[in-house]
Amino acid sequence: MSNADESHLRALAVHLVGPAEIGELLGVDANTINVWKARRVQFPVPVRRLRSGDIWDKREVIAWARATGRYPAGTENDPASTES
Repeated sequence: MSNADESHLRALAVHLVGPAEIGELLGVDANTINVWKARRVQFPVPVRRLRSGDIWDKREVIAWARATGRYPAGTENDPASTES
């Protein structure tokens, strides 16, 4: 793998999150994320399923949370200033 490829993958990896990270971002338990996923409340499709569990693109989760009113706007977790 070239240095450019590795740098690109590392840049993308910062956007990958699991249920615990999503729960922290949205102010809910990680189990709530799994419930939303199971109930199919139009929760984003995971970008990858690992043996340890699903992972999502944080940007897709934030967009979904804002669109469904589940994003706690104005909290310290607000990544609006760091999104690109």
